[in-house]
Amino acid sequence: MMDKNQAIGLILISVMIFVWFFFFTTPPTEVPQKIQEKDSTSQKKVEIPKPTENLQAYDSVFLQGKEQELVLENKSLKITFSTKGGKIKQVLLKEYKTYEQKPLFLLDESFSKMSYQIPTEKGKIDLYEIFYTAENKANTLIFRANASGKSIEQIYTLTDSYELDYQIKINGFELKNNAVWTWNAAMPRTEKDATPSRIKSTITYFTKNGGYDYLSETNDKQEKTITDSLRWIAFKQQFFLASVFATQQNAFVKAQISTIADENQKDIVKNYAATLEVSPKTFENQAATFKFYFGPNKYDILKKFDESFSRNVGLGWGIFGWVNKFLIIPIIDLLSGFIDNYGLLIIALGIVIRLILFPLNYKSYIGMAKMKVLKPELDDIKARTGGDMKKMQQEQMELYRQVGINPLLGCIPMLLQMPIVIAVFTYFPNAIELRQESFLWADDLSTYDSIAKLPFSIPFYGDHVSLFTILMTASTIVYTWYSNQTSTIEGPMKTVGYIMPVIFMFMLNSYPAGLSYYYLVTNVLSIFQQIGIKKLVDEQKIREILEKNREKNKDKKKSGFQQRLEEALKAQQERLETKQRDLKNKKKGGKK
Repeated sequence: MMDKNQAIGLILISVMIFVWFFFFTTPPTEVPQKIQEKDSTSQKKVEIPKPTENLQAYDSVFLQGKEQELVLENKSLKITFSTKGGKIKQVLLKEYKTYEQKPLFLLDESFSKMSYQIPTEKGKIDLYEIFYTAENKANTLIFRANASGKSIEQIYTLTDSYELDYQIKINGFELKNNAVWTWNAAMPRTEKDATPSRIKSTITYFTKNGGYDYLSETNDKQEKTITDSLRWIAFKQQFFLASVFATQQNAFVKAQISTIADENQKDIVKNYAATLEVSPKTFENQAATFKFYFGPNKYDILKKFDESFSRNVGLGWGIFGWVNKFLIIPIIDLLSGFIDNYGLLIIALGIVIRLILFPLNYKSYIGMAKMKVLKPELDDIKARTGGDMKKMQQEQMELYRQVGINPLLGCIPMLLQMPIVIAVFTYFPNAIELRQESFLWADDLSTYDSIAKLPFSIPFYGDHVSLFTILMTASTIVYTWYSNQTSTIEGPMKTVGYIMPVIFMFMLNSYPAGLSYYYLVTNVLSIFQQIGIKKLVDEQKIREILEKNREKNKDKKKSGFQQRLEEALKAQQERLETKQRDLKNKKKGGKK
């Protein structure tokens, strides 16, 4: 049984976890008002700087022409270009739709603007403002502009995936300063709830020396100047990316990036701005080469790129990221080859994880069963020592030594399971695989399921009721109760075990239904697993084994580990007694 200070410590830890989740990770539960029915491209207009010099300084031919639209298309993308500027006007993701089941435009000139200004001896020219002639060769578009012996070419080649190769060739111009590529966008909402989408949207990038980095997702306004060599930059949303890569030879030499989030803009997730500078040396061989990526923020696709591009998915740091990369995602990929329904796939995932963890669960259960057998003797020690914690711990450790039990071994298997629990918690909110996958009453497992809309908003909970979260909470309480039947836990610790599921109910009410559903599945499977293990374990046999160990270890010396453990417990108890004594002395001094 824990003492008063330990109980208070556990309660404080629970409160800290609660506060951390709500104020640092969990999105507010306010649901954005439904936007008016309109096409997803009809968003706020985005303006970009215009070059200060007049293009007529070269030749009015650059300003003459008739705008025409051309299209490059594959099974995944439909990209519309314009002869005015030789630029991208629109990017349609053919395999995805918005939450309202409208076409999903990742870019459109109504909410995304680009400018590419080259500094010439007579002034700046914006390559995206002049007129070009176009030549369409299969999956390649070539835009050409010629005037006064000078020429500009822009070449786009669409691959069979989400990549668009891009080249710029210039002839006859003398470039002395950096070219400036400006890209501004006000990304429209594509998901049910703008709030979690907003806090998962930002600008990410990769530099030669600093590696992968990003602007904070949670701050309303972020701005940064990058002076390191920049390889790629991405306008990241929760489930989609619009990114541009520079080749090793054409790395951006400098960048200015910023994001602005405005909760009053219910139909816009976040405003992005990036100004990228390209060295004149890039054009010396008459071709500057780049690559666009327009597509899903999906690990299996992004991992094919180099330089940490797959980190855009958000798999978690340290061991949690490794668990997702090498366990959770491979299992999901394997199961998806046989199971189309993601509700059933999550059940299968839970079964596989339970089977993997079975040896640990079995070891943990055996440890708890041994402690249960010893409970009468532990209670006797507690009564005999009369509240003397130091003496009680010494006698408990001696009992453990006699019967051959390491009290820590029962906890270690449970601790080893935590990386999987946390890894799933990190990955599921970012898993595009769950997007718009329905199951039972949930129409989209990537967002919360709502069976009732409340006429008011409950602090930290929201104004809707997630049934999967309620069922997860109920199953956790049942599992805790069942585990306590084979446990020696008493007092405040047992109470905390029932409080935590309720705290997590508040935390997860606005999290993806798929996450709550997965925890529900694992709880139910864990209960059945415990029942199965209980039938395999004979407590009488365990008692006999402990008695044999007691007889065998009667005259045996303590192991080095046991001695160190006893010394650590003794030192901890002495520190506690010293702290309590100092506190009493301080109180006495205050009264005087």
